[in-house]
Amino acid sequence: MGVTRAVTEDEGRPVERRLCRVCRGPRSRYNPDSVCAGCARQIATTPRFPLWLWDSLPLRRAFAELDLGAALTIIRTAPGLSQLEFGTLVGWSQSAVGRVEAGQRDSLYDIRRLFQVVDAVGMPREALIPLLLGTPGPEQSEREETDDMDVNRRQFSGGLIGFTAATGLSRIPVPAKVDPVHVRYLRSSVEKLWAKDGIVGGGTLVRDGLYLYHRARRMLDEADYSEATGQQLMSVVGELAVCVGWLAYDADQQNVARELYSEARLLADQSGDHGLAIHALEKMSLQSTYLAHKKGLPGRAREAARLSARATELARHDPSPQLHALLASREALAHAAAGDSQGFMVAITRAWREVDREFTDDAPVWVRFMDSWEITALEGRGRSYLGDHSAAATLYRKSLKATLRPRSSAIYRAGLAAALAGSGDVNGAVAEATVVLTALDTGGVMSPRALARLHPVRQAAARDRQGEQFCAHYDQLGTLSVGDSEAHPRSARWRP
Repeated sequence: MGVTRAVTEDEGRPVERRLCRVCRGPRSRYNPDSVCAGCARQIATTPRFPLWLWDSLPLRRAFAELDLGAALTIIRTAPGLSQLEFGTLVGWSQSAVGRVEAGQRDSLYDIRRLFQVVDAVGMPREALIPLLLGTPGPEQSEREETDDMDVNRRQFSGGLIGFTAATGLSRIPVPAKVDPVHVRYLRSSVEKLWAKDGIVGGGTLVRDGLYLYHRARRMLDEADYSEATGQQLMSVVGELAVCVGWLAYDADQQNVARELYSEARLLADQSGDHGLAIHALEKMSLQSTYLAHKKGLPGRAREAARLSARATELARHDPSPQLHALLASREALAHAAAGDSQGFMVAITRAWREVDREFTDDAPVWVRFMDSWEITALEGRGRSYLGDHSAAATLYRKSLKATLRPRSSAIYRAGLAAALAGSGDVNGAVAEATVVLTALDTGGVMSPRALARLHPVRQAAARDRQGEQFCAHYDQLGTLSVGDSEAHPRSARWRP
């Protein structure tokens, strides 16, 4: 498969070279796939559409060159599906997928078969435009991106229902029958979203995540499946709801996040999935704490404490110390947002005690980030909520010694900058905040939540003549909200 006979000679005999279907370069003889390892990495990590890749350059180029075998390889490789799994997804045999990818069968040039694949994987048909025009298409202009930002802001302002209606998600094609391959594909997509979130932030991923969630939700509502598959599908749709809710939370689209978390709780109840219920409650507690502190609502802080307490009750038999550390830290933040320093100390001490225990290998994927560095940063946030900004700054500085992913680094450093501003060190606050602005502006991180944390620095810098440059940079990123009616910082160049 994908073998080309080269004209070079080796001891007078022709040499067979295995060429990648995407870049046409050589691939290892030990690689059973039809795409080289380099292209597989590029496809799987395309920053603009890391999940569906409908606007990625490799896919647009393959369509423009009428190389539908390469296009199929790109689509299949993005979520990490084998040829057998992809064949099951679209209703083909493994050998049929292999022959199309190798260019040995031209069935995709039949538009009916092409649309069969397009609809099976949920590709918007607009992605086929390069196929018709014969060109990958130009990069989007700054004016077009600004217009898209305005459209997205209007779509999100109405919450999940408004976004669904505005983007036509109700017309997403779904398979007539769902089997375990679909469930594995969705679960793999959730894991990819979580992995990319720590690198680029929720602002980059939330739109793709909503697309995937709505397609999975419609599978649950409209497709046929067995009882066992239905239970698994219900759980993975709930996991998607929590994951995409978190992306919306990081993008400061709080209405959307709340709706998705509530949907996840409902699915957890229906499926009897305690792990999903704990996950949804934990995220809801964190969001309530955030809103309590941001808007000065003590009732939300008490709600956060109740939610974390309920999650802790459900998790009482779970052996994972990481999970218990996470839940204790959520309770600690809730107490801090309510101004309860004693409750904060009791809960954060419990979190430290859990982190000091030996970690287990069966911890849920969404709690594996919990370690001593994360607890240090969370304790710093709680100290800041309680007004002890000097202690918070010390803790944040310590947490930044860890090896962090870009978005996590931006969040920690934004917390440090805000703590320094609170303690009166405006120059130090501006210096740290400038690093965050650079990451948000040119470093590939899109996290409106991180930018919102710098608001105290902006206020302090406005009172200092030395802070004019920082204020101009901060203001350049924008102050228009995507999610709620209140304004929050956002870059006019960012596209969710």
